[in-house]
Amino acid sequence: MSTHEAAQKALLDVRNLSVGIRRKAGHLPIIDRCSFVVNTGEIVALVGESGCGKTLTSLSISRLLPSVVEITGGEILFHRGEGGETVNLRFLGEKELCGIRGKEIAMIFQEPRQSLNPLMRIGEQIAEAPKLHGGTSTRADVAELLRRLKFPNPERILGAFPHQLSGGMCQRVMIAIATICRPKLLIADEPTSSLDTENQDNIIALLGQINREFGTAVLFISHDLSLVRRFCDRTLVMRKEKIMEEGPSESVFSAPTHPYTAELVGAIPGSIPPQGGITNIANVTSISITRKAMPFISMRGLSNAYVSRSFGLFGKREMKPVLRNVNLDIATGEIFGLAGESGGGKSTLARCILGLIDYDGEILIDGRLQQNAFRGNGGKSRFGGGTVQMIFQEPGASLNPTKKIGWLLEEPLVIHRRSLDCGGTAQERSRMVDEMLELVGLEPFHKARRVHELSGGQKQRACIGRALMLKPKMLIADEAVSSLDVFSGVQILCLFRDLRETLGLTILFISHDMAATECLCDRIAVMKDGAIDGNLRDSQARTVL
Repeated sequence: MSTHEAAQKALLDVRNLSVGIRRKAGHLPIIDRCSFVVNTGEIVALVGESGCGKTLTSLSISRLLPSVVEITGGEILFHRGEGGETVNLRFLGEKELCGIRGKEIAMIFQEPRQSLNPLMRIGEQIAEAPKLHGGTSTRADVAELLRRLKFPNPERILGAFPHQLSGGMCQRVMIAIATICRPKLLIADEPTSSLDTENQDNIIALLGQINREFGTAVLFISHDLSLVRRFCDRTLVMRKEKIMEEGPSESVFSAPTHPYTAELVGAIPGSIPPQGGITNIANVTSISITRKAMPFISMRGLSNAYVSRSFGLFGKREMKPVLRNVNLDIATGEIFGLAGESGGGKSTLARCILGLIDYDGEILIDGRLQQNAFRGNGGKSRFGGGTVQMIFQEPGASLNPTKKIGWLLEEPLVIHRRSLDCGGTAQERSRMVDEMLELVGLEPFHKARRVHELSGGQKQRACIGRALMLKPKMLIADEAVSSLDVFSGVQILCLFRDLRETLGLTILFISHDMAATECLCDRIAVMKDGAIDGNLRDSQARTVL
């Protein structure tokens, strides 16, 4: 294809894009002269390690950058309509941009709960997008869209609030909002990271259908390289704020020309290297421990339900079960995997263990029966000193956006300093924060950054570091590697393994990634419709090709 023919087809043409963070002494570069093209009706992948600038590139296209970040150079050319008008998005005013966002360029954000209004029902939020652009959308239209997105009960979802949905369902709601106006360009930033394999396939099939039927071009940002290879027409490989390689996806993965791309492709098997560090990321050794007879945590008859009301002011109220008579033991020092489809109750079980929500049944931790915090305990936390800590599914939503990362990691030490052997002085706490930053793979300068200045993967690392500050006996990791690239994901899995070996830490590993779960965990349980589906089984560590 000639250059002229490619230019004729170009829907989005990014030329020498540079982005920086404002500082008193000037801009700190975070994207350096990035250039690429997305053609009409094309599916293009943007891949690379966490923090390389993928999300900031997508936010630059929509002009939705954080207030302290701005475009310092380059052009963002977008081809509009049949008339052939091409506009430079970098210099458009806010009024003109509002006419393009959502209608012609839509975006699926990485953290869906932060993008949904917690005070509005789902049906209202989906129907809002067409109304903002002068169109209409009936309740029946929205219900039909949810059925295409494979929601199990569209009518119930329409009347639900975001907090009543799982993380995976919230992500599908975001996809519904983004696609209801049939945009020319859809920017999908990790749209499947919160979904199980079945729902992931459904979303990919839906995006492919939208691409074929409406001619919508897709800029697909993902850490799942296997998914990228089978779904995308072309792949852009980004590293250290620059595009290092691009080409047809099959060529990039089968015969990479850049050393970094070859290294990235070699890391596709999400495996854990032997004890002592990452020596060969493609090799894996079996993990085995001798489990103690007494379990660290036992659950007996664990059940949970929430009150649901159907759509309308006088809708019928009823109890909706989430957990159904769960009986489970996790041994001291064990890494226990909990898998299952989105909405199956995995995160709800974790919140019951932490005492964040009400439940029926019994939970014993380290041999002690735990009192339900919602029944006779005044709503107080029962885990003084941080016996059990949790890494939540959406890191951005669990970090205070007004505070710096150093402050966030130090806060648990300040709150619990009387129950700790160390961390009583500011100097000691600062040293412990520095050590934790190094342990989770962050640099010292991240200590002075705020949450919006970090990539999704870096936010997850900060959450892991904060959870480990109190040296807990048990760690609950809810989709802890879903937002990480393959390199970072392997490093975090290695960290979990090393923490178990050195500290005797008990870990409940909740994940949709069966390859990672099989590789890391000693035993695995599958949860479906709020119950443990079948018998527990021992994991067999293996290399996933």
